[in-house]
Amino acid sequence: MRRLTLLAALLLCAPGALRGQSVCPTPWRLEEVLRIGSFESTDLVASVLDLAIGPDSALYVAQAMVPAVTVFSLDGQVLRRIGRAGQGPGDIELAARAVGWVGDTLWIADFSRVQLFTTDERRPEQIIQFSRSVPEEGSLLTPGRMLADGTLVGRRRITDGGAFSSRGEDPGLALRRFSRSGEVLDTIATIEWPGNGIENEVDARLFPGTHPLRDLPPLGLGEYLTAVTPDGSAVVRIGKVHDDAMPPTFDLLVISIRGDTLLQRSVEYERREVTRAMERRLEEEYAGWRAGDYYPSGLQLTETTLERRRRAARRVFWVPEYLPPVRQVVAGTDGTIWLLREMREDRVDVWEVYDSGGTLEGTVEIGQGRTSAVPWDPRLAVAVASRDEVWGATYGDFGIPYIHRYLVDRTCAT
Repeated sequence: MRRLTLLAALLLCAPGALRGQSVCPTPWRLEEVLRIGSFESTDLVASVLDLAIGPDSALYVAQAMVPAVTVFSLDGQVLRRIGRAGQGPGDIELAARAVGWVGDTLWIADFSRVQLFTTDERRPEQIIQFSRSVPEEGSLLTPGRMLADGTLVGRRRITDGGAFSSRGEDPGLALRRFSRSGEVLDTIATIEWPGNGIENEVDARLFPGTHPLRDLPPLGLGEYLTAVTPDGSAVVRIGKVHDDAMPPTFDLLVISIRGDTLLQRSVEYERREVTRAMERRLEEEYAGWRAGDYYPSGLQLTETTLERRRRAARRVFWVPEYLPPVRQVVAGTDGTIWLLREMREDRVDVWEVYDSGGTLEGTVEIGQGRTSAVPWDPRLAVAVASRDEVWGATYGDFGIPYIHRYLVDRTCAT
């Protein structure tokens, strides 16, 4: 097994804390103890969309284009598959997008619904299906993820790319809580909206692209800088970023699903400008993505059309003055909060690990791996994390998907 050495760069970030206080400087290390997937295997055949560890200590995995949830033992053996292609009870439409547990209830979300299973994995106890249009956002909300009290948060699907990307000074996007019948119960939180759309000049049928520095997470809730805790009792998110403050800060928040603020911590950070070199690199990568350069089959268009798309993408590409201080949020199973920090010139991913009170415990650096063909995506799609173990997904050569399990070594050598 490989042993990845991960640098622990430690800094107390909360105002009021002693700036000289330190944590053990010994690097945290991840020991890879399991890798699922291979060129010969049919167990993992497509990209991982979600995974969860059940009360039976098994791993439940949702994959793109796979109308089932694959259940693995923690040593990587396939135990069974739940679901089959179709739209009836117990069927999975297109693919299982998300999966999880609330108590003894397994929930599986597919294209437009969530099914609840308690005693029989072939027959759902309940099927939840609704659709709520939000014209002012240019989006549609369908059942997304189950919460601890049996309610749901919606999955936001873009229906009008122009409306979604040109929200101007809008205060944000509402994270709504729904009853099982589809009634809006309340708003858990308002997600800060960074204006992350890049307009499209070539083809009106194409939605605006998401900015590489403000992309959505590859796994999880699918909302900007927001995650649901594994038990479904709260959301963890980054609030306002005060990049013009002295010193600059961002708000780290934990909010219960009833809307109560459980944690609000102002975290200091070092403001980093987007360099001209990074701007040029991201511009070329974004133009290539628009032309389909990163996909094996491309977009099956003439080279003239593809080059026109590249030029148009370069014309409209922009960068913020400063790098967003946080790129992704993962809620740990033990109350920890994992933040993927600024993009670096060397493309090393820096994850900071905070405790439940918002105090920084350590920083993990990951410099290898990829989660998609898109070069600005994270090295590792972190799905389940704690102080003791990390589960994540990557792609290998020839587009082979992998699931990795790491044990965390936090030994402090003095």
